[in-house]
Amino acid sequence: MTIRNPRSIIIISLYSVLNLFVILTALRQKTDADPALKKAGTMAPEFTEIEHLNYFHLIGGIPQMSLAAIKMQSIGEELAEFTEPKGVYNYQQKNQTMRYEAQEGIYKKAKDLLVLKGDVKVVSDEAEYEAARVKYYFKKDLILGYGGVTFKGFDLKTKDQIEIHSETMRANPHNHFSLFKGQVHGSMERKKKYEGKMVFSSQQLQLEGLKSLAHLEGDVSLKRQSYLITAGNGDIYLENYNKSLKYFVFNDDVKMTETMETPEGTTYRKAFAEKLEGFGVDQKMILSGAPKVEHGADVVKGYRITIREKMDLIEVDDAITDFQMKRKDDEKKNKLKE
Repeated sequence: MTIRNPRSIIIISLYSVLNLFVILTALRQKTDADPALKKAGTMAPEFTEIEHLNYFHLIGGIPQMSLAAIKMQSIGEELAEFTEPKGVYNYQQKNQTMRYEAQEGIYKKAKDLLVLKGDVKVVSDEAEYEAARVKYYFKKDLILGYGGVTFKGFDLKTKDQIEIHSETMRANPHNHFSLFKGQVHGSMERKKKYEGKMVFSSQQLQLEGLKSLAHLEGDVSLKRQSYLITAGNGDIYLENYNKSLKYFVFNDDVKMTETMETPEGTTYRKAFAEKLEGFGVDQKMILSGAPKVEHGADVVKGYRITIREKMDLIEVDDAITDFQMKRKDDEKKNKLKE
């Protein structure tokens, strides 16, 4: 019989106990982890797909948002994606609705946000918005439009028809406020067609429906009847057309070109100033800030100049500066004498 060294037996025993401790610890950690795995599995959002559906979001048992789509994919209750959505949002406090449609849509319930993409159209009682992509925050009454933006509506007071195109847009429909930026252009047409139409362009346009005011900024251009006006910025007061008040005001390097038909043919009257004020009912424009008018060979300067539309007549206020009317032939003769 072989008797082992007592010291070896002690070492082997300690090693066995250590291994047993490691095994039991590992088993305990695995057992503790299993409930966590089960819990994580139950918390994972559920994926749902439905075809040809009608979706409703209720508040107090009343549908605040209704939507129809060819297909819906949702993850839990917080996010839903729609194909070809068409729907209505109800502003219950204001008793108004907003209709919308697009090629794709994503509704984020937590933010009360609807993102629409592809041939987007949003329509209220007073206006219609179109764009390649739109973010619509329902509770904030905020619409953000991107790419090929088009606005069509009418002024609340005058019923003038307004159409605006731009690269981006920020609108609060129920406050009747819109801001358009990037290659802005469009038109404003009077309710009575014979009263004329204005075609405009700028880098930015702010439309305030409650004030019947359009403010244009940057490379402003306005075409009205036989007049073309360019300036740095301008305001159009739509409500003042038939009043003895300012209908439009332009500032900063103003230039006006009027096309006039005469028995001798087409002529052009040009005016330059720092400020131009137009009065619709009186059919006149007042230039101030070093104004100058050129018509053919005639040049007129003064402190303030008033131009009557469709009339070969101007009024000059010469309280400060000297009045000048020169013909180009006279200027050449004076230079030869010198």
